[in-house]
Amino acid sequence: MTKISTDQGIVSEITNKFTSSLSDVSFSQKKSFSFSQSSAASGLKSSLSFLSSSISNFESYASSDVQKLTTIHQAIEKAESGKG
Repeated sequence: MTKISTDQGIVSEITNKFTSSLSDVSFSQKKSFSFSQSSAASGLKSSLSFLSSSISNFESYASSDVQKLTTIHQAIEKAESGKG
């Protein structure tokens, strides 16, 4: 049987880097505009809305991945200590 192990230092480093990088990812629209007859402006608004949604999704998924990594690490530690 293959032994699975984990390293707290590496897990902490990965989760810290991932979590801190999330603060660098942001998007907010500074100005609003309305050109009811402009397809270019309408397309831009749509693109900006999609970008904002994509960034929010990324942040959510990344946070979830960090939690999963921590949970996996804890489960491996528990199994290694014979409590699993």
